[in-house]
Amino acid sequence: MWGSGGVPRRLRLVKPIVSRSGRAPDRLEAWVIVVLGLLAAASIALVSVLSAADYSRLAATTATEAHSRHPVSATLRLDIPLPGRTTGGAAAADLASVTAVWNAPDGQSRGGVVQVAAGPVFPERVQVWTDQAGRQVAPPLSGSEVFLTAVLGGVLWESAALAALGGVYLISRHLLDKHRARLWERALAPLRGDATAP
Repeated sequence: MWGSGGVPRRLRLVKPIVSRSGRAPDRLEAWVIVVLGLLAAASIALVSVLSAADYSRLAATTATEAHSRHPVSATLRLDIPLPGRTTGGAAAADLASVTAVWNAPDGQSRGGVVQVAAGPVFPERVQVWTDQAGRQVAPPLSGSEVFLTAVLGGVLWESAALAALGGVYLISRHLLDKHRARLWERALAPLRGDATAP
């Protein structure tokens, strides 16, 4: 079964471990595949645990921010000189920086810069998020954003781990192939009458 052409080469390479046969490079490559496979499985389990912990941390942070941050209605003040327009990527080109004012919880008037869709007509009022003192802050993450952030982080970490393990395998395979080539040269040397084989 192990020698049949229908069996993938990676599986056939594990045969030397089971049967204790094969050349040394084949046995070493078989062990490399087994060890790296176990490390890959362990990395998946570890990244899953870390992603779950990251999700819990982000969810707790978001819950805290949801209690300490508040949405307020701000009035756009187009009569106040703008601090500048948003520049940069294609998405930012559709936004404009506009001065807005709102009332803080203590009744004091606060102001800041908000991003609104650029166009011939601006809305009169927009929603902004503030802290307890009325200072403008970023809105808390939504539940889907928390989930996607944790998943994306896990995917990136697992991709990095698998890329590193793949690099180790390719380097090991290259070195073992060079060793196999030397063994073939040594085995063929008597047939060619070469007494100085490596």
